[in-house]
Amino acid sequence: MAAWGRVLGGGGYILGPSVQRFETALARRLGQGGVVGVNSGTDALVLALRLLNLEPGDEVVLPSYTFFACFEAVVRAGAVPVLCDCAADDFIAGAQQIAACLTPRTRAVLAVPLFGDASALPGIARLCRDRGLTLVEDAAQALGARAWSEERGWVPAGAWGDLGTMSFYPTKTLGATGDAGALHSPHPQLIDRARSLRNHGLLGALHADVGFNSRMDALQAEVLLIGLEQLDRWQARRQAIARRYLAGLSGLPRIVLPQDREGHAWNYFVLRSAHRDDLQARLAAAGVDTKVYYERPIHQQPAWLERFGERDLPIASSHARQALALPIFPGMQEVEVEGVVAAVRQAVEEGQQNE
Repeated sequence: MAAWGRVLGGGGYILGPSVQRFETALARRLGQGGVVGVNSGTDALVLALRLLNLEPGDEVVLPSYTFFACFEAVVRAGAVPVLCDCAADDFIAGAQQIAACLTPRTRAVLAVPLFGDASALPGIARLCRDRGLTLVEDAAQALGARAWSEERGWVPAGAWGDLGTMSFYPTKTLGATGDAGALHSPHPQLIDRARSLRNHGLLGALHADVGFNSRMDALQAEVLLIGLEQLDRWQARRQAIARRYLAGLSGLPRIVLPQDREGHAWNYFVLRSAHRDDLQARLAAAGVDTKVYYERPIHQQPAWLERFGERDLPIASSHARQALALPIFPGMQEVEVEGVVAAVRQAVEEGQQNE
């Protein structure tokens, strides 16, 4: 409230010193490069792809099993989206799945460290480097995650590609009190152009390009600055909850648990079950709220089907039918975590007995 009071008293509500401080703090956390604050994670994606000067017929490879905004951004950038499948044992589309979709028309890869798992990024980055492709990393669910490579050591999610985008929607690992997002790049010329495009293409007193309005509010920047100081503590709590789930639910029939990879941000804890609907109903009856991500992958959405027709991506389709997210957030109390573990164990046992 004190920070907001300073903003409200100063009268600078859009961009300004608060946003600049946040951009500097986030860039410092991500390492080499700059950050541009925008008004949503979706706009960050659109802006990143706009910077690539994509032409009609250029292809961008992206996962089908991810949030719809990734597809939207490619279409809005004027490129052709090419959807790839998930790994057989994972929700993530890794280098192998992406490589299978590359063609001579591929210009960029849009990688997604889904649910906060950045482990596939080193392989994807290596693939893009070897093929001369631009890597755009949608780290909306992965701020605070990291991954290891022999060449670079530990690298934070959002800093593996030529461009990284982040969302600060309130449910993210770093959430605002509304919509906000950011773009990161190690390339100064891309950062300079992004700053212009987010503000109607303004360069000095002239509109040098046709941009759009995607400016971050100073109020959100102040909230995010405070949250950024807490992110490591929040991250540690998410990891502790996830590991308690993994330990408490290990070995149960009828469910497949996510893998405990070092550097995971655990924005969401998503298991798989062929009996997902029954499990969700039993957990709801026990007072445990769950969520399905994503019930229909992009290749099954009407907006995709209208434009591109049917696509057979069997693993993504199967995973979507089985995905169920358990509650996980830094403010969870131990009694709540233990309650979820007990409820899942009981629901699985009851479901098995009723088969």
